[in-house]
Amino acid sequence: MITGLPFSERNVTFDSELTWRSAIARDLLGPVVDLSKDDFHASVTVLVDAICGEGVSVEQRVRLFLLVLVSRVVAPSRKNRVHISFLSALRDLRAVSSYNWGGLAYSHLLYEMGRASRTALGSDPSMAALWSVLEIWIYEHFPTLAPERTRDAAYPYAASWIGAVRVGASLTASRRAWRVLPADRVVWRPFANAVVPTSAARAHFLYAWRVLLPGVYRHMWYLRERVSLQRHPGDRLVPKDPPESTLALDEDLARLYAEARGDAVFRSWREFVHKKGSYDDFLRRLAPPVRFVLPEEEVDPEDTPHADRILRYENSDGEEAVETIPWSSSPHRKSYDAVPEHYAPAPRVRVRR
Repeated sequence: MITGLPFSERNVTFDSELTWRSAIARDLLGPVVDLSKDDFHASVTVLVDAICGEGVSVEQRVRLFLLVLVSRVVAPSRKNRVHISFLSALRDLRAVSSYNWGGLAYSHLLYEMGRASRTALGSDPSMAALWSVLEIWIYEHFPTLAPERTRDAAYPYAASWIGAVRVGASLTASRRAWRVLPADRVVWRPFANAVVPTSAARAHFLYAWRVLLPGVYRHMWYLRERVSLQRHPGDRLVPKDPPESTLALDEDLARLYAEARGDAVFRSWREFVHKKGSYDDFLRRLAPPVRFVLPEEEVDPEDTPHADRILRYENSDGEEAVETIPWSSSPHRKSYDAVPEHYAPAPRVRVRR
């Protein structure tokens, strides 16, 4: 509903033995394969230039465009390269739309989210994926936190947010906003009354199953039990703890594919819920209430007229924090009326002498 990428039961195929210099690649893409510097990757710029080059048939131009689109948008790499393994799904152009491209994009997004969440402290986390889906998902579910929509809401919904004026927010501010947001401000089913085209309706199999989605590196599970509230507001079944990793192990894949006897693997989502669990207890364990402690001003024992301001408080993560505001930086100096934005509204201050 957000991107328009189709979901289906036909997973995208990857040919790990296919190379740029193979006869199959030359037949499907044309003379551009001679410009590749290695067997498995090629520059995006080279392929884009080849789309308008000479000696390339119409079908080869389409494959080059789709290869760039998949490698740079649906499941991009971190080195701005195009991987030849996607070409196996582009041989028959009449069958391209039947592949599970939405599943591939979603699986790759989950993989990159897991990688970004493990970024070392002090480094900037990054994701080489269709990350804008996360942003638009937040807009649709939390309208009070979203900018003004630029177009009428319609499928695919990503188009209705093109050109929206976004305001940056720190991670701390975002967490605080989500934790105190009332439940009635959340749109649990933003697309419930939307017109759903046939291509989007094919994703019906996701509603009732855990689905194993194809990935570039590893397959990933779609955890249907985690979003049951979106599909059935009255069915508040409590999901079990999520797996330590949504990556599927090779031995599990072999067993599941043998049991499924097909391209797609499904498991009933009801196998992963606590049938007698309490939803209120689950929410308290998932997001414990935040206890805010009012900042407290301390003046040094000598009671100097130009003492620095020391603020002690407990942040949204429950950790004690201390911040010193030099007297010289306060615009009101002795009155100390200036309070940083993240302490608004300014609490009543108690002075120790």
